Amino acid sequence: MRGSTKDFLKKSWERSSMYGVDPQIAKDAILGADEFKKYREQKQSFLQEVKPTIERMFHGLKSSGSIALLADPQGYILESMGDPEFLHDVEKIHLHQGACWSEQARGTNAIGTVIAERHPLEVMGKEHYLEVNHILFCAASPIFNPLGDLVAVLDVSGYHEKHHPLLLGMVDVIARSIEDSLLIRNNEKRLILSLYAEEERAHRALIAVDEEGIITGVNREARSLLEWNPAEPIALTDLLSGVEPLIQRSHGKHRDYSVHKKKNGRGKLLASVWMDMRPPVFPVSPSETKSKQAKQIHSVRYTFSDIFGNDKYFLSVLEFAKRAAATDYAILVTGESGTGKEMVSQAIHHASKRADRPFIALNCGAITKTLLESELFGYEAGAFTGAKQSGHAGKIELAHGGTLFLDEIAEMPLDMQVALLRVLQEFTVTRISGSRPIPVDVRIIAATHKDLWQEVQEGRFRADLFFRLQGVQIKIPPLREREDRLNLAVHLLKKIRHELGKNAFTLSPNAQQLIETYSWPGNIRELNAALRHAAFVTTSETIDVHHFPSYILSNGKPQTPLTGDSLKQIEYQAILETLQRTEGNVAQAARILGIGRNTLYRKLKKLM
Repeated sequence: MRGSTKDFLKKSWERSSMYGVDPQIAKDAILGADEFKKYREQKQSFLQEVKPTIERMFHGLKSSGSIALLADPQGYILESMGDPEFLHDVEKIHLHQGACWSEQARGTNAIGTVIAERHPLEVMGKEHYLEVNHILFCAASPIFNPLGDLVAVLDVSGYHEKHHPLLLGMVDVIARSIEDSLLIRNNEKRLILSLYAEEERAHRALIAVDEEGIITGVNREARSLLEWNPAEPIALTDLLSGVEPLIQRSHGKHRDYSVHKKKNGRGKLLASVWMDMRPPVFPVSPSETKSKQAKQIHSVRYTFSDIFGNDKYFLSVLEFAKRAAATDYAILVTGESGTGKEMVSQAIHHASKRADRPFIALNCGAITKTLLESELFGYEAGAFTGAKQSGHAGKIELAHGGTLFLDEIAEMPLDMQVALLRVLQEFTVTRISGSRPIPVDVRIIAATHKDLWQEVQEGRFRADLFFRLQGVQIKIPPLREREDRLNLAVHLLKKIRHELGKNAFTLSPNAQQLIETYSWPGNIRELNAALRHAAFVTTSETIDVHHFPSYILSNGKPQTPLTGDSLKQIEYQAILETLQRTEGNVAQAARILGIGRNTLYRKLKKLM
């Protein structure tokens, strides 16, 4: 752990004094209702991703005399839920949504000091800079995205005298689980490797790489271990020796490989495949022709026949998409996260006259601006440190003759929008550090969960690019508006039973009712994940309500607490998650939670 809490607090008090923090000014550091509504909408994508984990945590604090808070990197509280009585009590010190708890506004406090130090810590009672906050204990941990940017702070606050000694460890475990979830969700179709020091299996380091072995994201532990700089594209093999079999798919399933850092060695490390979401590669025999090989490379995974649905409106959307596929218009696909925007986009490509040409996808929101530029436009040899000697063709160039799918187009920086517009106007692309315009013929399919016209109105998206992309707009309905939810669940379970090697699954009447009435904020992606969890948990062929993930139960219907005390429920959940992360290693879990092994054994005995 870097430094100590005492050092962090000392520096924080010095900063607070320098800022001239004043309680009279602090009480005004609050967004108005309309301003906060607009501000929060800008964070909606992130909030939707972390919502399941956060709600599960919030549920356990309803009667604990404490609350859970989620703040953004500027210190504004985006969510505050938990004990209603405590929520009411702390209104007077403005511990609520829309209030800013940065150090500049309120001095030393867990949220603000974690933002400054980028490290988990607790602030107890009189350690708070403002006297009005001395009633509080606060335990907070940072949440980083796969590129190492601070995206939020998770905090639990309560009355000073009700502080729980395990709280900071639990908050940090949950924050890290959110980071791992962000890494997985923002690196679809990627290989995710697990890495840890042989002598010390604390937090698991996770690394996402693309099909070329270039690192696209890491979690907190891996960032510290590899000293990775997301601004410069670099292959994992340039940082570690011995990982080639894992990247090249020649690895044994669940096998650990010994690897070493090429610089600043830290002894032997063990690496294994944690999740491989790359599209399958089919073996090609020497007798196959080059044209057949090319067709295999350019093929997509989904066609219209793969998209299930019998909801009337959804079927009309698919019919409209089929008509659009017959044209060469640019297409804008909109819809909430998890509704199947890329699936529909692939189906459009497959049904178009470009079907035998490449379908190239790029998520504009999952990589840094520097990496986005090189990924989109390519680069010449020597363009930057780590550049390939042969140069690199960008996604636009690779999509020549076919389709370029730009996911999360609303996240594209403004200067990149200008460069993309120039490509669409001139039908040429110039690589970074290059001078030769390369002719390209691509069809653009863009996707976003945001209202792109609203983004134009607020100055975050160029109007001229919007009109270029707005050839045809296809809006996919959220799952909660579809009338075929139950039929879709049955369809998904047919695939899941093959994954698990079981005969069949049936849904109990209560499970069917849950599927019909739950709002499914994560849409089809959430439904599929929930069904996979339930199918794995059940020991029979019947799936009942209690087999679904706990956050769905707490949201969909009343849930019986695991223990009488809600903080103990959170403790229970944190212990379970930590044991999952350590694969049942009790000694390691105890170290992460900051307690002795015998203490953890006693707690497990009570919870069983």
